[in-house]
Amino acid sequence: MPRVCAITGKKTVSQTTSKRKGSPKKRGGVGLKQVGVHKRTFKPNLVKKTLWVDGAPQKVWISAKALRQLDPTLLVNPNK
Repeated sequence: MPRVCAITGKKTVSQTTSKRKGSPKKRGGVGLKQVGVHKRTFKPNLVKKTLWVDGAPQKVWISAKALRQLDPTLLVNPNK
């Protein structure tokens, strides 16, 4: 199952990070040289919650940001 928020659509994003070595030209060096590139992933902060949609429970992945903005009445059983 993909890690995607059901409300905001947030998902895993990959970026590259790089290591540099040397002394910058600003400080009288020959410049920074790139010596290593690594790929990394940023994962969303997801929580599995049961939402009541049209009177029926439905388990969905929701990001923490969406959970704070969500209407609290969707989290409780309307039939009680």
